[in-house]
Amino acid sequence: MLTLPALLLLALPLSAAPETAPAKVPILYSTDLFHPHDDPDDHYDLASLFALDEFDIRGIVLDLGAKQKQKIGRPPVEQMMKITGRRVTYAIGLGEPLRSRDDKALEQAPDFQAGVNLLLAALRESKEKVTIFSTGSCRDLAAAINREPALFREKVRAVYFNVGNGPNEKQDEWNVMLDAKAYLRVFESGVPLYWCPCFGKNGYATFFVADQTTVVKACKPRLQNFFIYCLTQSKADPLAFLDTAPAALPKGPRNMWCTAPLLHAAGRKIYQRAADDFVALGPGEAQEAGLAGKEIAPYEFVPVRVTIDAEKSSLVVEVRPAQPNAFVFRATHKDYGKILASCLKNLLAGCGTR
Repeated sequence: MLTLPALLLLALPLSAAPETAPAKVPILYSTDLFHPHDDPDDHYDLASLFALDEFDIRGIVLDLGAKQKQKIGRPPVEQMMKITGRRVTYAIGLGEPLRSRDDKALEQAPDFQAGVNLLLAALRESKEKVTIFSTGSCRDLAAAINREPALFREKVRAVYFNVGNGPNEKQDEWNVMLDAKAYLRVFESGVPLYWCPCFGKNGYATFFVADQTTVVKACKPRLQNFFIYCLTQSKADPLAFLDTAPAALPKGPRNMWCTAPLLHAAGRKIYQRAADDFVALGPGEAQEAGLAGKEIAPYEFVPVRVTIDAEKSSLVVEVRPAQPNAFVFRATHKDYGKILASCLKNLLAGCGTR
């Protein structure tokens, strides 16, 4: 068993961006994605993952395995593979919360072991360091860390986890409560961490709102149907549905959380093309588009030192310390939400061939 002292974390040499990204970023993605949906933001995030050409998607874990048995997230994953032509391995994750921070979850049913096994196998097989991106609970990620901590320290380039409230706030956010022990365990992993709180004061929150009609209208027909299928909770054949005539586009606001962290993980920066028009591009693309001098920075990753008060099972966060062991997301622009909504629209507009 791992021993976890009350206040123990490694000081890591960290940068506000992960160590130099390769041409393709190997990435493992964990998501509480369902059909019918719990929250359709997961479908927008999945589409963004597939739309970012920088990502070499090594696997997708469908979080909360017991719930996946009832309404598995297979349809949207299969749809995105058809839309983009990518083939991606996916598996459902653990069915129950971890019993302790050092729980390896080996006693959970075999049906729920595939997610952790996928993470570990992908890391073992990779010749390059891998980025892990988690949105939902941190359950499979934490159990995998507990089973092979040295493998994580050797093979993980960065962990982005979209969960929690901001520094030194009460950690009662939804994704935390799905598996609070797993959430805390990630902070003890000893790998480069990019903590992306869902909510928080003073800009420490990735949350923004996008208009669904604006975003989906810009998409190609198959991706439009991807969102229509999700939002209408259709039971039709998911792949055949993509090639039907698009029905009425979705309306209303959509709460979003993961767009900025996904762009950061891909190594893209944000540029202003015109009034209220923003796009996230790689350096070469920006140069070709004549936008190299028009970069803006609507968010940053702030160095922090995070320790765990074992008695209170809570985080203690020191901002901008001498010896950081993580970075935390912070929105810095007054129009952060508008900028990210525009980036989301423009990113998804280029997804797929038709």
